[in-house]
Amino acid sequence: MKTQPVSSELLRNATLLTARQVADLLGVHVRTVWRYSQTGIIPQPIRLGQRTVRWRLSDLRDHLDQLSQPEKGGRL
Repeated sequence: MKTQPVSSELLRNATLLTARQVADLLGVHVRTVWRYSQTGIIPQPIRLGQRTVRWRLSDLRDHLDQLSQPEKGGRL
């Protein structure tokens, strides 16, 4: 059976980031990422295991796109 190749768009949407990577992306400290997550400024992470937490890059990208819309406003 032949399998279909994975599209680059699917891989971009499946990318998972650590708190450190999110902090680097946003230009903030790691603690700020957790505070932003707790207060709803950024989307909640997903829990992959007891001690493994990641953010979906696609969720963060969508959220930042919404914040950049002039009619929506937003804070970050």
